[in-house]
Amino acid sequence: MTTSKKNMPEQQIQKVFFSTSQMKWKFFFCWLNFFCISWILGLNTKSAVGIAISFHYPASDEAISNPFIGSATWADDSSEREQPFTLVYADLTWAEFEPTQGIYDFESFEKNNHFDLWREQGKHVIFRFVTDMPGQNNHRDIPDWLYNATGKDGKAYAVSYGRGYSPNYANPIFIEAHAKAIAALGKRYAKDPFFAYIELGSLGHWGEWHIHPDVASMPSVSICRQYILPYVSAFPDAKLMLRRPFAAAGNIAVGLFNDAAGEQEPTEAWLTWIETGEDTEQSAESELLLPMPEAWQTNPIGGELSTKMKHQQLLGELLPLTLDLFARSHTSWIGPGSFVKVERDGNLQPALDQVNRLIGYRLRISKSEISKLNNGDYQFTLTWHNDGIAPFYFDWKAYLRIVGDDGQYNLMPLPMHLIEIQPGVEFPVTLTIPQKILFKGENRIETGIVDPSNGRARVTLAMVAPHDDFWYELLSLQQ
Repeated sequence: MTTSKKNMPEQQIQKVFFSTSQMKWKFFFCWLNFFCISWILGLNTKSAVGIAISFHYPASDEAISNPFIGSATWADDSSEREQPFTLVYADLTWAEFEPTQGIYDFESFEKNNHFDLWREQGKHVIFRFVTDMPGQNNHRDIPDWLYNATGKDGKAYAVSYGRGYSPNYANPIFIEAHAKAIAALGKRYAKDPFFAYIELGSLGHWGEWHIHPDVASMPSVSICRQYILPYVSAFPDAKLMLRRPFAAAGNIAVGLFNDAAGEQEPTEAWLTWIETGEDTEQSAESELLLPMPEAWQTNPIGGELSTKMKHQQLLGELLPLTLDLFARSHTSWIGPGSFVKVERDGNLQPALDQVNRLIGYRLRISKSEISKLNNGDYQFTLTWHNDGIAPFYFDWKAYLRIVGDDGQYNLMPLPMHLIEIQPGVEFPVTLTIPQKILFKGENRIETGIVDPSNGRARVTLAMVAPHDDFWYELLSLQQ
C-alpha cells in the first residue's frame, strides 16, 4: 500500500530542504549511493533487472534520548534539568481528585503538574492514582466524604514508612467509589496520547500494592482484581503496569514497575517474583503472585531508583551491577527518582551514557538491499535491529519516505509492527516500491518512525547515516 501526496493529510504535504550543516561525509555517502544505483541498476535498462545492491550502515554508539524511555522526572517541578528526558511522572491522591463526591478536580491536577508545558515540549506522562501516601503528619489521602461513607472503615497508622491512613480495601462502598473515580479518569485521559504509562496504584502505601504488616494484610486475589478491572475498562488501550506480578491480573496484559531499582537485594527479590511467582520472605504473599517471566516482551518494565542508593554509587563502583540489574529487568524507563539531576558532562556522564545506551529500545537498520523487477518496480529489504533490552511498545509506524528533487514526497508504511523488533534479533522487512510513485529525477529513499499524534518522525535511530528531522537517508534512485 502506498500513500501519495495527493491523498495524504494536508499537514503531511510539504517541501523539505535539507540543512547544509550535515556532516561532510554525508555528501560522499549520497554521491556514492547515487553513483552505484544509477550505474549498476542502470535504470530504464533491461540489464539491471534482478541485480541486487546492498548498502550497510554502521551502528552508532551515541547515547540518545528517545520517546517513552530513559529517565523520567517529577511533573510538578518545571525547573531545568541537567539531563535530557522525555517522560514526566504525575501522581494524584483521591483526596485531591474528588474532594466532593462526584466532582473531579482535573484543573488543579493538570495545572500543578504543568501539563500544558510538557505537552508543548512533546513529553509523555507516567500516571499513578494513590489512596495512601505515608507522610510526616497524621492525614488521610481519601476524601472526607468517602471516609464517612465507609463508616471510617480503615486504620490510622504511624510506622517506619510514616504516618497516614490505610482504608479497608475490601469495603464494598470503597470498591464501588473507586471504580467510578477510575472511570472518570479514563473518560478524560484514555484517548490522550500524552498519557504513556498508567501505573495501577490505588492499593497499598504509595499505590505500590503492599501494606506494612503492623497496619493490615494485603486483600485476597479476588479483592485485588477489583482494583485492576476498572483500569482495564477505563484505559483499554493504555500500557498498564503493576508493582508486582499479581495473580489478580490473570490473563490481562500488564507491565511491571520496580520502585527499588538499582538496589540489589530488593531488585533480586522482585526479579524472583517475576520469574517464579514466589515471595521467599513472605510465603503468605506467594498466593497473590503469578510468574510473568516473559511479560517484558509485550509489556513495559519501569520504576524508580531506590531512595537508599546515591548516583555516585550506581554510576561509580556499582556500575556493572547497575547495568546488570537493568538488563535482567528489561527496563524501559526510570523515574521519577532517576538520573536527571546528574551533572551534564560531569564525572558521572560516561557511566550514565552507558546506562542510556542500554535501557529501553535502540533501533537501527544495518543493511538495505534493492533490486529492480521486470515491471520496473523495485524490491526493497531493510534489516532492522534492536540493540536495547526492550521493544518499542507503542503503535507508532515506520515509513519509507521517497523525496523528489523539489522536496515533495510520498510515504510508504513498512509492513511490520515495531514491537516485533525484539532485542538481539535480526528483523528483515521486504516491500515493493512501485515505479509510479517515484518522481522524475533523483529520489532520496529515507526511513523514519512517525508519531501518529502529529504525523512527524520523532525517533532517533542508532545508526550512522545522513539524517534530518529524524528521517534517515538510505540511498538514492534516478528516475
